[in-house]
Amino acid sequence: MKKKNRKPLCIRSWVTMIVAGTVPLCTTSACAAPVAGQTRSAGNVLQTQQRQQNNVISNIYTRKKHSLAAIDAAEQKIWTALNGGHLQTARTLIQRTAAQYPGWKPQPTMGFVLLEKTIWAEIRVGQTALAQSHMQRLQARYGQGALANKTHLSLVSMRNVLEENRLWHLLGEGHLQTLQLAIQQIQREDPGYQPPQKLRFLMRQGLASRAVRRLAGQKSWNQIVALHDQTPSVFTLAYPGNRQVWAEALAATGHPERATLVYISLMQHSQHAAEVQGILNQAANQLPPQDMQVLYARAQAQFPSAQHALERQRLQYIMMVAARAHTAHRNADALALVAPESAAIARLRQASDARLMGAILGANHHPRAALQWWVRAAQWSGKDADWQTVGNLAMADNDVPIAREAMAHLPAGTPASAHFRQHSNIMAALRDYKNRDYAGTLRHLRAAQRFGPLSPGMQTIQAWSLVHTRHFKAASALFTTLYRQDPSSGNAVGVVIADQQIHNLAHTYQLAATTRGPLAAHLPMTTMRDHFADINAIPWRFVPPDQIAPPPARQSYLALGGSWEQRGGKGSGMTRMTEYLPSLQAQWGINWHLAAFTQWSSPDLYGGQPNGGQLPVLDGASTATGQATGHVWQLPQFLFGVDDHEPHHHWRAALGWTSPSSLGGGTVQGLLRYTFIPSDNGSDWSVHVLRNSVRQTLLSYNGVQGNVSANVRGQTLHIPYTWGAAMRNQIGASGYLSGGKHGWSYIGTLHLNAITGRNITTNYGASTYLAAMRPVYTGAGWWVSLGPSFYAETYARNESFASPGYGGYFSPQWMAEPSLSANASHWWHGGALNVSAAIGYQWLHQAGGPYIGSTLLRDQLAPQLSTQNLVLSPYAASSGGSIAGSLNAVLTQRLGTHWYLDAGASYQANPAFQQAQAGLDIRYVFGGSHARTFIPAQYVSGMGRYE
Repeated sequence: MKKKNRKPLCIRSWVTMIVAGTVPLCTTSACAAPVAGQTRSAGNVLQTQQRQQNNVISNIYTRKKHSLAAIDAAEQKIWTALNGGHLQTARTLIQRTAAQYPGWKPQPTMGFVLLEKTIWAEIRVGQTALAQSHMQRLQARYGQGALANKTHLSLVSMRNVLEENRLWHLLGEGHLQTLQLAIQQIQREDPGYQPPQKLRFLMRQGLASRAVRRLAGQKSWNQIVALHDQTPSVFTLAYPGNRQVWAEALAATGHPERATLVYISLMQHSQHAAEVQGILNQAANQLPPQDMQVLYARAQAQFPSAQHALERQRLQYIMMVAARAHTAHRNADALALVAPESAAIARLRQASDARLMGAILGANHHPRAALQWWVRAAQWSGKDADWQTVGNLAMADNDVPIAREAMAHLPAGTPASAHFRQHSNIMAALRDYKNRDYAGTLRHLRAAQRFGPLSPGMQTIQAWSLVHTRHFKAASALFTTLYRQDPSSGNAVGVVIADQQIHNLAHTYQLAATTRGPLAAHLPMTTMRDHFADINAIPWRFVPPDQIAPPPARQSYLALGGSWEQRGGKGSGMTRMTEYLPSLQAQWGINWHLAAFTQWSSPDLYGGQPNGGQLPVLDGASTATGQATGHVWQLPQFLFGVDDHEPHHHWRAALGWTSPSSLGGGTVQGLLRYTFIPSDNGSDWSVHVLRNSVRQTLLSYNGVQGNVSANVRGQTLHIPYTWGAAMRNQIGASGYLSGGKHGWSYIGTLHLNAITGRNITTNYGASTYLAAMRPVYTGAGWWVSLGPSFYAETYARNESFASPGYGGYFSPQWMAEPSLSANASHWWHGGALNVSAAIGYQWLHQAGGPYIGSTLLRDQLAPQLSTQNLVLSPYAASSGGSIAGSLNAVLTQRLGTHWYLDAGASYQANPAFQQAQAGLDIRYVFGGSHARTFIPAQYVSGMGRYE
């Protein structure tokens, strides 16, 4: 529309109403009547003009004998129809009049009015396209000439009405943005244009309502409050949805009291309880509990008939708020909400409410009350999951009746039943573990495993229970699995303890080397790597807090003591000996396997004088006397050596000096022994080289200076001589095959001897000892074994005689002694005792020999004997057998932190000799590592012949 065509007409004040999608045109403004009047006035004016023209026509029709009055009456009818708005009637009358009065034509004014009124009628009924077509026709017919001005005015009015109708149509269709843009476009073309007030009001309301929905979706609550301040009309009770949004915005912006008042206003204008319940549901998400209680009270007062439903809704609201508090770990707040309503909540009989009550009470440390609510939940729902929860809580609370009730509701074979039964066994295992009933713990955990795998935490408890019940191998396997899954320090300690007990630290080292974690920090990795082949044989230490450390250095000690020994009996002559031996022993532990030692002693020896059997016999009528060294206190003799105890082999080397004082000077003594240990069960094999004194008689031990005289027929024979101090030179081998706690253990030794001495003949011999021992009792701190044994010995010469040139030591040509041997060891904290005994029968044969044992001495005496015609009677051979036995005891007792007492005694009797020994020492051990003194297997393997 051009600006020049828009006139300030009163038509602009016409108002159209949009109803149900139609656009009827109604003249409701004050200007409508004048406009209509103007239209009628224009019709009357045109009608008057038409009458003036008809006076001329009437003369014509009068001459044609037509009545002028009739024509006038017809035209009057046409104008009446036009003025009355009966346009179709007017058209019909025009057609009829034209047919009745040939030559009659309606005047332009009549056609103008008819077309104009037709256009307005089309506008009123919304036939816009047809109206626009007729407007073009009106312009074409009457835009020029006498009616041009009226035509222009009518077209302007029509176009304005059509444009406003378009605006109303946009409003009716809800195109508010397009409507707003259209008004702005019109105002740009005509700055003075103002749309109808109602149109403007309705448009603003529509835009505001849309803004409310959009802002609510965006949760822009502050903007909604501001919009209410700007356009309160869209938040009135006529718009309950917008009003609820306003209430929500007030609550969200910290004005719950104002929001409560808005909700109350909405409730007051509600006609049904269902509407109020909807408002309460919406308010429940916005208002705090105290304000909601006000709303629920007003609702119940407003609708008393719906009080039951409203009370149920109130309780549901309380449970909802309590659930939120419980989820946020504000359990004290949750309990404060539900505790006053517990009876009412129970009347609802809702399983979900019971579950929440149980959870809240449990979180507030009311296990009994919580369990009762869980029982209600299970009874009301009948679900296995609820009964399973009941069972778990009952087991934790040790409520056996309820636990049994829960189990009865869980059908066997279902996953829920299996889970509960597993949990039941787990809880029983935890009780046993707490009470240190580790066997019961393992029993219940095995039962739980029938229903499914154990959690890592329960597997850890199982592993420690295996440790406590000394099932270390199984504990090691389980801790290894746990450590690979979770390389924690606790699992690492479990592996260390279990493997240390079964001497399998090689496994621990391998696990630490292949699995990253804290296990390596518990081990001496470098030392283990250097001794990898012997890891399991090295006696590693377990030291606080949870460390495996290399073994401590071997004991360092200093021992001062003495011993007493007596061999032979009354009438034994020179084969009788008594020894008092003060001694000093010391050991220095260099490291865990190597030690150095020394031994110093000074024997005080007493021997007998030659008796009848040891004096020479010349013919039959001779007398003989003899004198030999009877007492010697030797100068100190000593040994220095080193001893190495490694896992699979031992070796010992010692070198020293003896001091046979009566003969002058001394000689070398020493030992070199190597022991191979092929396995961890105690079996071993060894070889050795030994040189030491033959400690049987004063003659063999120290040597003597003697003078033997014989008188016969006035002839005297003097035999002065220095001889003895026998030294054993031995090569030996031995073996011990262990049978463990229940099998036979076998012992075997073989010794090859070459015995030398001062002015005595070298004598070669051999001995062997065989035994088979079986443990008969291996209780705590005890080891008792029993079995047969056999000892045999042979020498080339019989050197047991005491006359000059003989060694004075037991040297049968053959000897055999089968025995029954027994060994008992007992150890306790700080002490140990070992007792061994043997009883058997000994057969032996000893060859005879000349009285003078030394060939050199016989050669020296031969001329004198020949000159005096004297003959020395030889020794006769002897054979026989008799019962033989031995008894030995060794005791060690710790006296204090560093002090020990060591004592021992033995007795041996056989056809050849008797021997008794006893000894005692006080030992001071340096440092804090005091190893056990005894190991039973060592005494079993050490059972042998005593000299």
